[in-house]
Amino acid sequence: MTSPTTPSEKKKKEPLKLLIYCPSDLILAGILKSIEADKEIEVVGVEKTTIDSLLEAIRKNTPEVVLFSNTEPVPNLREICKAIRDALGKGKRPQLLLLGTIPSHEEIVGLMNSGMRGYFDINDHSNQLSEAIRVVHRGEIWLPRDKMSSIMDRIISVVGKDLREKSLDQLTPTEFQVLRLIGQGKSNEEIAQALFISKNTVRSHIKSIYAKLNTHSRLQLALYAINSALF
Repeated sequence: MTSPTTPSEKKKKEPLKLLIYCPSDLILAGILKSIEADKEIEVVGVEKTTIDSLLEAIRKNTPEVVLFSNTEPVPNLREICKAIRDALGKGKRPQLLLLGTIPSHEEIVGLMNSGMRGYFDINDHSNQLSEAIRVVHRGEIWLPRDKMSSIMDRIISVVGKDLREKSLDQLTPTEFQVLRLIGQGKSNEEIAQALFISKNTVRSHIKSIYAKLNTHSRLQLALYAINSALF
């Protein structure tokens, strides 16, 4: 006998709510074409004019993800990210995915600290856009893999250099290398190979890092490094 579907299970099947900001009709058409076949994404609104109208649309439609086209760079983008993040108040923050040409590492870090959770390169394959939207919806980070590795390298080196008085100074040299490799998206097996240790030893190091940094997941380790670097 099949068990009845619970309310929580029904909720999981509901499409995520996406709001799009894109002043360009041409780019907007491409965005909509890229995601039209994805039944897991529901476009609840499209804004093309002012930032004020975008914020009003966020408050009206309560999207879970905001896709912001930055193909025509706007001034004060970090402040706009903060306004989008805070538009619904604490506890109801929409996840923000920017679309455009990938900026400098420093600018990406600044945008992430302002509320951005992903940056989709307009030169990437359009069939990856739906996946990018789902990734940021889960609260994870979307960046091209090569950009993620180099950004995390820079962030972790800054943390190691400038924040010795913080809790990162509790890490052993090997734990610090494990953290660095996690930031590059390496699996436990890849970390073990890179550091010439066993996978069990890698797991032990990660458990120790979690305890020392008061974190509970790989994503939190990456975010910890980002937030600490900008402290």
